[in-house]
Amino acid sequence: MNAIGYIRLSRKDQSKYSLAGQESAIISYCTKYGLQLLNIFTDNGQCSDTFERTNFKALEYFLHQNKGVVRYLIVMDHDRFSRDLSQALSKINELRRKYGVDVLSVDEPIDLNTSDPQIFISRTLKYAMANLELLNIRKRLRNGIRNAMQSGRFMQKAPFGYRNGLDISGKSTLVVKEAEATIVRKIFQDYRAGLPMYLIYEAVKPLGFPNTGNSAIRRVLQNCVYAGLISIEPTFEQQKVTFVRALHEPIVKEENFWLVQHMLKTSRNKAQPHKDFPLRGHLRCSCGRSMTAGWSKGRKKYYQYYRCVQHSNINLPERCCMKSLNAYCITSLYGTTS
Repeated sequence: MNAIGYIRLSRKDQSKYSLAGQESAIISYCTKYGLQLLNIFTDNGQCSDTFERTNFKALEYFLHQNKGVVRYLIVMDHDRFSRDLSQALSKINELRRKYGVDVLSVDEPIDLNTSDPQIFISRTLKYAMANLELLNIRKRLRNGIRNAMQSGRFMQKAPFGYRNGLDISGKSTLVVKEAEATIVRKIFQDYRAGLPMYLIYEAVKPLGFPNTGNSAIRRVLQNCVYAGLISIEPTFEQQKVTFVRALHEPIVKEENFWLVQHMLKTSRNKAQPHKDFPLRGHLRCSCGRSMTAGWSKGRKKYYQYYRCVQHSNINLPERCCMKSLNAYCITSLYGTTS
């Protein structure tokens, strides 16, 4: 009879198994029971709670291409197959139903009756223990990250303006990239000077600012990391976000950061101008509301319009508003012409 093997090691694996040890155990098992081992599939650095793994998908494709040829899938231990109880049992049933393949670990006999209720209970307990270990690993990881953050260490990918590095003790920290930091300082300075975000974006993009999207500038302005702070998310006991002093060097002064937060908060509901809608935030409806802006599809192309959210049936074409504004400016400067 034919068999294939599967070995796995996660990126932060805390098991006692090496890839070489798993492979050796599978080969020994097949030799013991006279199985012809057709292939061994290896996932190194893949998560245990999903089957969307690169080489496990290749394994399933192999079974599809060789349907009826393979009888067994051999693993060193069931937690190498999966640490998710529900997904593991579902995948075992799927492999048996679609390809006639039984999943066996090297400590199980070849003639194991996998349809026996006692075997089902035994396997369920094994996968439950593996699932518990996965949850404990995640809990330890979360607690470790939170403790590091509470001590002032930034534990994620460095934002624009910094790079990930190590301090003299060998622990993670952020290192300022001065060329990028200059751009970050300009973003804060320009916003404090009253420039709209779209103009700030147009000014810093040629300088090398890589972020895109309508909220690119806002995300920079709201990032407390630039002020040398670390935000700690709330827990069940602690109901609000807290900030701790970071160990890395700040790019902007803390007082300037909080001033910008106040400006962002007070202008949150105010419509902001945009290069396509320069009058947004300035035009007001007769009801007193600020008019918003958007695109409307015509017969051949899209057109810019201003409208009031209270009177959505009235749309003012952007080109007409600009013509009226220009005419008003000319009249104000030179007087009424005949």
